[in-house]
Amino acid sequence: MNPDKSPKKISACVKADSFPVAVIALLIVVAAAFAAIGMVEDPFSLFHPVEETDLTESEEAELIPCSELTLSGSTTVKPVSDLLAEAFMETHENCIVSVTGGGSGAGISSAGTGIVNIGSASRAVTDEELLKYPDLQTHTIGESAVVVILNGIEGNFTDKNELIKAFGDSDGQVDLVLDEKNGEIHVNKTGSSFQVFQRSDESGTEETFASYLGLGKNLDGYGAEGKLGNDGVLAAVENTSNSIAFVDFGFAERSKKVSIAGIESYKKTEITNKSIKAALAGTGKPFPSENSTLTRPLTYLTKGKPDSLEQTFIDFARSQDSVYIFKECGYFSIREIN
Repeated sequence: MNPDKSPKKISACVKADSFPVAVIALLIVVAAAFAAIGMVEDPFSLFHPVEETDLTESEEAELIPCSELTLSGSTTVKPVSDLLAEAFMETHENCIVSVTGGGSGAGISSAGTGIVNIGSASRAVTDEELLKYPDLQTHTIGESAVVVILNGIEGNFTDKNELIKAFGDSDGQVDLVLDEKNGEIHVNKTGSSFQVFQRSDESGTEETFASYLGLGKNLDGYGAEGKLGNDGVLAAVENTSNSIAFVDFGFAERSKKVSIAGIESYKKTEITNKSIKAALAGTGKPFPSENSTLTRPLTYLTKGKPDSLEQTFIDFARSQDSVYIFKECGYFSIREIN
């Protein structure tokens, strides 16, 4: 190899012949003085060459890249995603997980266009959406069921048409009466006036319920007062005597101030954690009937096959270690159902 072409080295030594003679002489005098007082055993050690350092072979501190994961979509799934993100970042210190809401529709479109890494939805993806976003892949992380909650009355909406009238023909207020003989609730002008609540935000919960009633994708335009999120709707019913609304089962189950109404084939006493879980798993009768359902999936969505980081987060969401997060948020983990 031509010496002139070899990697250049930066030397930490200073060669004596590069100094003027006078300077060298001065240094020798200083070195001798240090030797005389015992500070330097070998005065000429000050001029020993230091081993050259090849900067092309120097070790650098290992840099671990910081990764970012973005999630957006369902306001129903968002509380789950928030807690999953916190837990995930505790074990993946160089990863930042950002979570925003926007609704199931926004989650589907954001994932379908690749604006976010992972979208979320609390309803099934429609055929129209699949045509629009053909690369969309769905990853079910949990499931839930929507129930009707009441304050001021307890009973069953055995006839689905009574629920349709309560939410579709109410103009925000509905007169309900309880048939003491059979426990059925009817919409009747002789009854007491009840305040009707719905969701103010775009919601898979409302879309599931509105679709069940045959009233389209939401209940806008029917006069019900809107509240933000499951928490907001639940709090409104808890704090309003004579009121009616709908929320996810887990929210209603842990409230001591509202009652869950029976719907169609399910009496109010039959709507339990065990029966809903069985309905979701397909081992029990459908909720609330064979002909229509109020159950829905909680999903993550990606544009095409997830990359390694996306897949790791999705696997974590579907793991046994995350079951407690779903319970805390009022939903069922896929681990509890399968």
